[in-house]
Amino acid sequence: MHCNRIMSALALFIAIAFAQSALAQSPNVPKYSGDKLIFPDGFRTSWMFVGSNYGLQYKGEGLTAHANAPGPQNAFHNVYITPDGYAGFRTSKTAFPDPTMLVIDIYGASQKEPHNILAKGYFDGDQQGALVAVKNSARPPGPNGEKTIWAYYMFPDISKPGATAVAQPDDNCEVCHKKNGLVDNVWVQFYPMLRDLLKSGS
Repeated sequence: MHCNRIMSALALFIAIAFAQSALAQSPNVPKYSGDKLIFPDGFRTSWMFVGSNYGLQYKGEGLTAHANAPGPQNAFHNVYITPDGYAGFRTSKTAFPDPTMLVIDIYGASQKEPHNILAKGYFDGDQQGALVAVKNSARPPGPNGEKTIWAYYMFPDISKPGATAVAQPDDNCEVCHKKNGLVDNVWVQFYPMLRDLLKSGS
């Protein structure tokens, strides 16, 4: 009996260690180099696409520095969320699990293409960087010592693996997201795959 208890405890320990190791290797959890977020790989193929927008400008902010959404303007913002983030929100509809990441994949709006077939409209042109929103209670402190659970990162160039970025000060992003994001700091109102979950019973 004593031997069985030892074997059961050992098996549980091994299972926990394996789970922790798998989680650490997962592309769906935030990884850091010091206080910098390492840009997540594989989001286009393994994460959930939740919506896209073009040239957003915030109401009532005139020509101030924060009048426009961060990143290049006149661009498409294609938005992806981690699978666990989507599943957690689908269940609760009131919050995203910790951790959750969203990537805003930015492309310039183009009209010209080799065959000159377009008469009107725009398509995703050159890749122009990315924004990443991270919900992580264990994140490194921000530039002013911030420890808010949501942090926001700007990546002007994601063409090379291992790109890193420091968190933006809360005044740049977090305060606005907390005030205006429809649910838990997230612009659910802009993303149909999340917005529709609020209407559904599943």
